[in-house]
Amino acid sequence: MKVVVDVDRLIALLADRLAGIVPDGFRIDADHAMLRFSAEAGRFPGQSGTYHVGPSASHVRQYFEVLPGTVADRLVGVGVRVLDDLQDYVSEATHDPWPGRTAQPTPQGELREGQLHLWYGGRHGRQAVLACAPIALTDLGPAQPGRHGRQ
Repeated sequence: MKVVVDVDRLIALLADRLAGIVPDGFRIDADHAMLRFSAEAGRFPGQSGTYHVGPSASHVRQYFEVLPGTVADRLVGVGVRVLDDLQDYVSEATHDPWPGRTAQPTPQGELREGQLHLWYGGRHGRQAVLACAPIALTDLGPAQPGRHGRQ
């Protein structure tokens, strides 16, 4: 199967999937070429312990453009980098090894059965600590005439 990626659609779908796994008090927004991460004011200690967690971002379009390999390789690579960026943001904000309990599990990704699978934990979905809902590769291509409202 040939993999075609409209990066704007990828950004929107990643924002949706990550919003489903991020802890309460955190927000993920699609913003042009990137995903923006933010945290509820005063809820988390933050890196400096002042309870003022600033926003951060994951530069999805830039990652997709600079990663080597096929489109499929770059898609998986972008997904893993985004998971890593989100993990760093949440862990620094909370002072906990999110989404693990004693250590940070490794961000992972793969294409399987026509879908992009992203998770934290062991390779090939083994011992997954936390996983996103998969993204169908057919949802990543450019919008087709007559396919209104799909994201």
